Amino acid sequence: EIYTLSLHDALPISDMERIMERVEQESSRMGGLVEDMLVLARLDQQRPVERRPVDLLTLAADAVQDARIVAPSRAIDLTVGTGAAFLVLGDEARLRQVISNLMNNALTHTPEGSPISVRILAGYQQGNPPVPCAIVEVTDHGPGLTPEQASRVFERFYRADQARGRRTGGSGLGLAIVQALVTAHGGTVSVDTAPARGATFRITLPLEIGRAHV
Repeated sequence: EIYTLSLHDALPISDMERIMERVEQESSRMGGLVEDMLVLARLDQQRPVERRPVDLLTLAADAVQDARIVAPSRAIDLTVGTGAAFLVLGDEARLRQVISNLMNNALTHTPEGSPISVRILAGYQQGNPPVPCAIVEVTDHGPGLTPEQASRVFERFYRADQARGRRTGGSGLGLAIVQALVTAHGGTVSVDTAPARGATFRITLPLEIGRAHV
């Protein structure tokens, strides 16, 4: 069956603009999804990550500044601990992605105007002997997670809030990428949360040898 469209059936310019905007948004979303899946595919193949000195404090400060630009109505603060230079060995672009994903998660899943806190400090990873590490924490004041949600929050394509649509809820890969990238760098990731108590996402990364003077 063949349909024809006459000039009289042409869409109004306003409708056409809305359609083109949706197409552009969907194209951008799909492009981001493909890039996220490629990152995970490379990590699944256990491809080695770049190992160069990276200053986590610089990355955290940049992420906070970017978030303040995106959400100027929010109080977004950075607290820096003492006792170590926060240098780790890794891929700077991927470690930026880790912190950016955590910030985006906090911005997306909390009420507008609610504060976000970022803290970077020195500590130790469990081991024998314990390994000096840098710790980055992103704390929000959102609805928090149930124990079941917290146990699955790093799973691929998992969305704690199933009511969110594709445009607001993301792909469900952001935190999975955080976990995969942190693990590839020899670190750990965890979440401390409870319903109505917000959430603190915490990553640890081994300090560069020679910088571990905690």
